[in-house]
Amino acid sequence: MKRLRSGQLQLRLLKAGLSVQRVIRHLFTTTAMYSRRIHFSIPQVVFAPVKKYTYYSMINQELSKKPPNIFEYYDYRAYLRDRVAFERERTPVFSNRYIVQKAGFKSPTALKHVIDGKRNLSLESANRFAGALKIEGIQRHYFLTLVLFNQASTMEEREKYLNELTELKHSETPSHIEEAQYEILSKWYHLVIREIVDLPDFKNSSKWIARVLVPQISPREAADSIQILKFLGLIEKSDDGKYHPVEKTLTTDERVRSVKALEYHRQMIQNASESMVRFRSDEREISGTTLRMNSEDVQNVKRLLKEFRKKVLNIAANSVDADQIYQLNFQFFPLILTDRKSRLFDDREDTCSLD
Repeated sequence: MKRLRSGQLQLRLLKAGLSVQRVIRHLFTTTAMYSRRIHFSIPQVVFAPVKKYTYYSMINQELSKKPPNIFEYYDYRAYLRDRVAFERERTPVFSNRYIVQKAGFKSPTALKHVIDGKRNLSLESANRFAGALKIEGIQRHYFLTLVLFNQASTMEEREKYLNELTELKHSETPSHIEEAQYEILSKWYHLVIREIVDLPDFKNSSKWIARVLVPQISPREAADSIQILKFLGLIEKSDDGKYHPVEKTLTTDERVRSVKALEYHRQMIQNASESMVRFRSDEREISGTTLRMNSEDVQNVKRLLKEFRKKVLNIAANSVDADQIYQLNFQFFPLILTDRKSRLFDDREDTCSLD
């Protein structure tokens, strides 16, 4: 067998498309008799004397690196970016162009445009990229559903695919904390119960909580809510045995939070609508005004509403012997198309003249 010279060896094997792991194994096989170590800094391999077991440790270290956990992602573009970076670190020939070729696309920039948000993925294209990246089984199912979730055009679709993602994620990697965080935003009464526990006349009874809520919920739902709030640290029991709300920020994915928050607001708006028949007029305040203004003043009104909300929060924070719980909703929304271009007159509309 021809002895390899010490010094540097060009990685022709890498240029031929072999992975770093296969190159290491090949070099280990052909040089093991000389007890030499491989120091590799792409595109060169350096040999230096050392014990044989070093080869095994280097190979094991290279193989022990794990790809990004797809179940931690709610953005398929971010996952693709991190997955490509991971594969490139392991194997320098692994590039966007290489993946595109394996996926059967002609444009060398196809994957880059997807990652940069300049192009969406069809299910067929997503499936081909998943095959090129060897995303298989339930992980491929999650990836394809993630594409549908990110590109959904309606809130109903986003919620549908989010539920599918949650089921897939928990079937593979259960996370009770994350599930509870999103549950807080999915039911209107969780944050209400967080305030109820601090009422002067609070009773530590799920039946009492369920009865005083308007609209009422079941005792089981009240008990489950208390357990979720305790689990997330949003309420705690003090030395006197009473529960108190705890100020705490929950860290959740923005895409998921937006879906759950919309469901929360939808439920609260429904409660506001029903409050007109549930409560006397002196117990509530519901009013509305139709306005016409320019775009700049729309932003001024939104700013005023935010400032007013802060003032109301300040009043609530300094309220002594607070024994009432109210919901303050702001609904300030357009009643016509906001884009002037979309309101341009169409000649076909002339047949419906008001004269």
